[in-house]
Amino acid sequence: MFTSNWRGRAALVGAVMLTAATALTACGSGSGSSSASKDGITGTIRVSAQTDQPYLQDAANQFEKLHPGTKVQLVESPSNTYQTTIRAQLDAKHAPDVMFVWGGAGNAMATQQLAKAGMLADLSDRPWVKNMGDTANGLVSYDNKVYALNTYANPTGVFYNTDMLTKLGVTIPKTFTQLLSFCKDVSSKGIVPIAMGNQTGYLNTEVPLELVNTLIYSQNKNFAADMASGKEKWTTSDLWKSSLTKAHELYLQMNDAKCFQANSTGYSDQQARQLVAQEKALGVNIISAAAQGVQQANPKIKYDMFEIPATDNPDDTVLTMNTGASYAVNKDSTNLKTAIAFIDFMGEDQQLTAASNAAFGVPYKAGPNTTVMDGLKGIEPLYKADKTALWATNFWPNAEVKQVMIAQDQNLILGKTNVTDAVNAIQKAFAGS
Repeated sequence: MFTSNWRGRAALVGAVMLTAATALTACGSGSGSSSASKDGITGTIRVSAQTDQPYLQDAANQFEKLHPGTKVQLVESPSNTYQTTIRAQLDAKHAPDVMFVWGGAGNAMATQQLAKAGMLADLSDRPWVKNMGDTANGLVSYDNKVYALNTYANPTGVFYNTDMLTKLGVTIPKTFTQLLSFCKDVSSKGIVPIAMGNQTGYLNTEVPLELVNTLIYSQNKNFAADMASGKEKWTTSDLWKSSLTKAHELYLQMNDAKCFQANSTGYSDQQARQLVAQEKALGVNIISAAAQGVQQANPKIKYDMFEIPATDNPDDTVLTMNTGASYAVNKDSTNLKTAIAFIDFMGEDQQLTAASNAAFGVPYKAGPNTTVMDGLKGIEPLYKADKTALWATNFWPNAEVKQVMIAQDQNLILGKTNVTDAVNAIQKAFAGS
């Protein structure tokens, strides 16, 4: 992975999986239990989670069996107010004991922001830290200390109906020119080539950021490390700004070639996925964590994934990876020992594998025996060749940049702004203006 050569530096966020939250119960952090435990691990802990997380429930059940006298309560939440709700609970000292967090400092629940505010327990001495690797640890580090467990990564790309691809008589595009022809051919047959749920905030930025990664990392494999070291800066990097500009130009070309459905900004992520399930769309651009939802909507369809090319050289294409579920411990937990023990349990090899498989993800870096599950075979060559890069949002210096880019990219698709103005607005956000 192109980001794996830097150590102990906080990366900055984005990519967005497990955004979540309903009004979570305003009770205190963990409470004690009348049951005793030989190792002192006992009592109740609360764990914030996205709705319908089968792995996390399995992990909770196994942990309770391993430690009699413990109770793991999952506080499950949908995906619109998680960050503001949990951050408010942290401020009020009644947040869950174990919490889903993001890497870096890109939003209110990002590791760097929370660690800097003194809200997270230091996990640097935990047994799993040495096995996670520089990239995974760097994303959840602050001031050379590790504050969360990064469990897996999720590829981002077009999750498509393999039988429909054959039926339509088209092939997976390997170059950007081929991509435009692919979109025109598929759309001419009354099928949406790549469904997009651009009504759902961050999805407006998803395709441009995939294109950006190929444009950048095909020229500088050390871009993330250069950003972390200060060699490159978001506000002055010619490579970043030129790639961001080019990516948005390509995004508009894709829109003009009818790669997306008409009025994509009027579709939520779920509605876009439904187009695939109803066989009105060939594929949908998603983070792989959402793949199971697509499959469940129509189990009869067989799927695979491909990455969107950004140049006319197939060797340039880079697979964009999203950080998977990361979990941190509330420093003010009243059951800190049990909360940390639960994180340690999730950090065991068997649990990391289970988490990766359950979330349609992959380990951060492929090992000699790493297998890629069905549905992701199309991106396996890029993944195993280590031609991957994390979302740029993981390295951004503040939460405002993402919000500005969401708004600018939506206006771009709607024809309310142009590429130059959109890029300038994003760059101003990097400068804090």
